[in-house]
Amino acid sequence: MNNVSVLELIRVKISDDDIYNSGKASIFFDVYPNNQNITEELLYAHQPVTNHKVPIYATSPIAIGKLDYKITIKMDFTIIKGPAIIIARKGYAGRLFVVEDTEFIVHEDAYPIKPKSEFIENINLHWFANHYNEEFQANRTSTWGIGDFPRTRFSNMNITIPKINVQNYIAELYIRRKNQIDLIKEFENNVFNEMDKNILRIIKN
Repeated sequence: MNNVSVLELIRVKISDDDIYNSGKASIFFDVYPNNQNITEELLYAHQPVTNHKVPIYATSPIAIGKLDYKITIKMDFTIIKGPAIIIARKGYAGRLFVVEDTEFIVHEDAYPIKPKSEFIENINLHWFANHYNEEFQANRTSTWGIGDFPRTRFSNMNITIPKINVQNYIAELYIRRKNQIDLIKEFENNVFNEMDKNILRIIKN
């Protein structure tokens, strides 16, 4: 099964009548700076001691750490005002996820994007991240080994944006689907955990 047919199965389809605009991603989004030299040693040496903490994101929706705001300023890290989308550049290259924090910084393994000012009201970040996540990952530089999804590749991606009311509706559908998948995973984990316990009881007896 090719990538197109897979996308057809997992995406909510958009009719031609519902399309708002289309073109290269660079038309609709600005790419913001990430930050180099954020190492485990740095995070360990500068553990937060104030209430004004700035989370750090890399290739996962879970923050890899936090720094005090004054430290981020002192080290000249670029602080992004949320919400925004983060695109994984390495690792899970092409992965998209939304960060809602009012301010955060991004590790060099990823980069943040935000709609241009003229499109802010016409792009639902959650819709975009869910709708294009699989396609972007399928278009990383390599599907084997260490892939990459550089800024230039993102900027040249062709995207189609439906009307905002359609985006909002589809975004809710994606959220419901994710919740259902999480429930199924939780059920499976509970079943397998119970099976493991029963096997251990049998072995012990």
